[in-house]
Amino acid sequence: MKLIRLLIFSSVFISLSAHALLEVNVIKTREAAFPIVIAPFEVVGSSNSVDIAKIIRNNLNRSGQFNALSTEALITNQIDFNFWQEHKKDAVVFGKIEQVSSKVYNVYIYIYDVFSEKSLYQKKIRVHNSGFRRIAHFLSDKIYYVLLGQKGAFDTRLSYVTVTENSNDGRTYKLQISDSDGYNPQTVVRSSNPILSPAWSRDQKKLAYVSFKNNRSEVFVMTPFMKTVPIKLPKFDGIASSPTWHPNGESIALTISKQGNKDIYLYDFKSKKLERLTKNISIDTEASFSPDGSKIAFTSNRTGQVQVYIKDLKSGKISRATFEGRYNAKPVFSPDGKDLALIHRVGKDYRLALLDIASRDLTVLTQNKSDESPYFSPNGGMIIYSTNRDNKGILSIISLYNNQVVELMQKEGEVREPSWSNYSN
Repeated sequence: MKLIRLLIFSSVFISLSAHALLEVNVIKTREAAFPIVIAPFEVVGSSNSVDIAKIIRNNLNRSGQFNALSTEALITNQIDFNFWQEHKKDAVVFGKIEQVSSKVYNVYIYIYDVFSEKSLYQKKIRVHNSGFRRIAHFLSDKIYYVLLGQKGAFDTRLSYVTVTENSNDGRTYKLQISDSDGYNPQTVVRSSNPILSPAWSRDQKKLAYVSFKNNRSEVFVMTPFMKTVPIKLPKFDGIASSPTWHPNGESIALTISKQGNKDIYLYDFKSKKLERLTKNISIDTEASFSPDGSKIAFTSNRTGQVQVYIKDLKSGKISRATFEGRYNAKPVFSPDGKDLALIHRVGKDYRLALLDIASRDLTVLTQNKSDESPYFSPNGGMIIYSTNRDNKGILSIISLYNNQVVELMQKEGEVREPSWSNYSN
C-alpha cells in the first residue's frame, strides 16, 4: 500500500459571494503546476459585474494543474513576450467583453503560447447577460484542453445534501445542485427527513436519490431542470437504497433488502422489470457501473470483511478487487475504467483511497478520520468526497495531479453526499 505524503496547508482562502452556497478553501501543495497568466478581460460599452477572468483563474487553480495568475493591467494584441518569458510564464490568456444590446454581449478570448509567440486559440462567442458564469466555465474547459490536451470538468454540476438544525430541534435536509465551483446553488428537494445518495444520470438530466419521507428508505428519480414531481420507484417488497445509473440511462442499480438480506438489483424503466445482480447471504451494496456498463463494482462482507468486488455482467463472474486491510467500501469507477475511488480504513480512520484495478495497488490519498462518498470528476482528474472538519461535515475535492485539496463548506450546517455530473450533451 502506498501512503501519499501529508498535504501542506497554506493560506489561500477564497470567500464566495452570496450567490454561492459554499465557501472555498484551497489547500496548496508544493508540486509544480502549469504557469499561466489570465489577464482581466477588457470591457467595452458596459459595466459588466461578472469577472470572467477571475472565474477562469479560480477554475484552473482548483484543478491543481495550473498556477494561474492575474496582471495589473489589461493585455491586448500587443503582448510583451520577452517580459513573460523572463517571468517564466508558459501561456497568456486575455479577452474582451463587448456589449451588443441591453442583454446581449460578445465575448472574445485569445490564448497565446509565450515561447513560440503564436496564437493557440481565439474565438468570439455571443452570450446573454445571464450566461456569463456558464461561458467562463466553458472557456476554462477550452483553455484546459488547448494547453493540456485533456477535457476539463468546469462546465459541469455538483449535487450534494445540506443539513441544518431548526429552532424546534429538528433538521432540514436539502438536495442541492450547483455549478462545479459551488455557485448558482438550487434546492431541488427539501425535507425534514434524511436525504441520501444523490446520483446523476449520464446525460445530466436526471437525479436519483434516497428519501425517508415515507418513514422508510425509498429511491426517487427527478428531473431537476424541469418542474415535475419526483417519481418514486416501486417498493420491490424491500427497503431500497444506494441508487446508481447504468451509462445508457435506461436502468438503475440499487440495493434492495428483502427478508433482511441486502442484494443488488437492476431496475429497467421501460420494461418495469427487476433483475437480481448478486445472490449471496451476505450484504452486497453500493454498486457502481464501469463506464461501458459491462461491470459493477460493489461492497460486500461475504468473506467476513468489508471488501470491494467486481462483477462482469456478461459472464456473471465475480472477483475480489481489494486485499489491503479489513475494510474497503463505497467503490466508484474512474471515467477510464482503470481505477476505483473508495473508502479504506486505516486503524480507526476512514480515508479516501485509489485502487489500480489491474495491479491491485492501493494508494491512500488523505489523512482524514471520516471520509465518505467519493466521486470522480468526469475527466478523471479530481475526486470529490465528504469528510469532517472541526466536527462539521464538509466536501473536499482532491486533484489527482498534485494532491491539492479544495474544501467546500457552509457557514451554517453541514454538507455531505456529493455527486459530480457528467458533461452536458
